[in-house]
Amino acid sequence: MKLLYVIHQYFPDCFSGTEQYCLAASREARRRGDEVVVLSLDPDPARQDPPLLLYDQPYDGFTVLRLRHWRGLQPNDVLRDYENPHVARLFGSVLDQQQPDAVHFFHLRNLGSDLLDVAVARGVRTVVNLMDFWYLCPRFTLLRSDGEVCEGPPDGGRGCIECAYPDIVAGDARHDALLQRKDTLLGRLASVDAVIAPSRFLAGMFEKNGFPADRMEVVRYGLEPGRVERRLVQRPRSPLRLAFVGVLSPWKAAHVAVDAVRKVSGDVHLTVHGRTEEYMFRDYIADLLQRAAGDERISFPGAFDRASVSDVMADTDLLVVPSTWYENTPFVILEAFEAGVGVICSDLGGMVEVIEDGVNGFRFEAGNAEAMAGVIERCLADPQSVARLDPRPAGTIADNYDRFLDAYAG
Repeated sequence: MKLLYVIHQYFPDCFSGTEQYCLAASREARRRGDEVVVLSLDPDPARQDPPLLLYDQPYDGFTVLRLRHWRGLQPNDVLRDYENPHVARLFGSVLDQQQPDAVHFFHLRNLGSDLLDVAVARGVRTVVNLMDFWYLCPRFTLLRSDGEVCEGPPDGGRGCIECAYPDIVAGDARHDALLQRKDTLLGRLASVDAVIAPSRFLAGMFEKNGFPADRMEVVRYGLEPGRVERRLVQRPRSPLRLAFVGVLSPWKAAHVAVDAVRKVSGDVHLTVHGRTEEYMFRDYIADLLQRAAGDERISFPGAFDRASVSDVMADTDLLVVPSTWYENTPFVILEAFEAGVGVICSDLGGMVEVIEDGVNGFRFEAGNAEAMAGVIERCLADPQSVARLDPRPAGTIADNYDRFLDAYAG
């Protein structure tokens, strides 16, 4: 079987959860004898020489077609996020050249949902993974600019103006594009052959916003075999070793963990694994470092490479995931389970489906550092509550790919 995987960004420049999952699925396809070609956006919209370019930059033995389009081709930035006829036409030529048996869309941000129309019109079997809330939310997080979670576009999309595009003028093309966004994207999504959601929560949020529940299948994320080594480690240790692993963005909320540890007087250490030089979040990171300043129990060693994940997990008693947005199932939680590490997480989104309080981790009220501090203090007062945790592997990419094959074949 020949497959085309489409994603908004990719290795080696981008390597968050969506990219990791796409790569894992590609490798599983290769193990099964299927052929995968990846189409990814080249994230350089300022270049205009030429304005539209497609080139091959292989990665991990796969053909990876990189598509670059100058933003001037679609000057309406609101529309460019989800529709670009120039890119859609080029995508049609890719389909004609590659002749895939199925196209699996992992993310279409800044590529355009009209790529779905192109694939459907050509009769190619078409599958979409809902990796986040992009089809509902122009910020893709369902997190408002004031930090509060959202249930979907309010007031027919008018409520998104102040949140996502406060400079929009009523009645202009950008205004119209924002109001049409949700109906356009969900309409195109309804036309594909299969829609896959990684959690019941995410599927339920789409249903709440008008997408038919019977059009979605829940397939929980799985990991590649051997991705994380489960080592025999006695937990907890002294000091209690907490670790945050991820992007230092406001919605991943490492600041909640930092504030919580600062409220705890016991013997605990928090290691924050993440790039402290992220330009996009420089103001947030500066504030984060300032919050932790002077507390030797909090360290920032930076990000680590994938080969070190087993070492990091072996050195961790509890992983902390204090996100303030609707996470699905962060891959770092699955890695922790694989390594036998319990998780302290906020009670939001799909995390509630995988973290059973007192069994494989502990939950606390999202955004509440005082509540998180209370969980840490209970773990310090009763170390056996940590020792009794029984985190178990949650599934494999092979399980996922079995379900994908059903979708590809129809």
